[in-house]
Amino acid sequence: MNRYSVPTTASLERLDCYRVACDFARLAQSLPIANPVLRDQFRRASLSVLTNVAEGAGRVAKADKRRCYAIARGEACESAALLDLMDDAPAEVGALLSRVIAMLTRLVR
Repeated sequence: MNRYSVPTTASLERLDCYRVACDFARLAQSLPIANPVLRDQFRRASLSVLTNVAEGAGRVAKADKRRCYAIARGEACESAALLDLMDDAPAEVGALLSRVIAMLTRLVR
């Protein structure tokens, strides 16, 4: 069970990509980004990475899993582009994002 006592699938709990995406999303939500449009888009993309990884973990068919992970990878790449526009983003954000993209690349194959 997760911290909210909602049962989750065993595959989600074991999926390292989910845990790293969760860390990335939490950090992305807390960044003080001055530009409101950039802030909103970055936060939405980071949440989409997390939710699509979770959705993929919950799917049974391999093709469905791959599709969800591919969408998550696309959102992660969008996050990377937005991160490039930020002047003072912590290096930790980029490091987590790079890990997520690498993991999702493997999951999509």
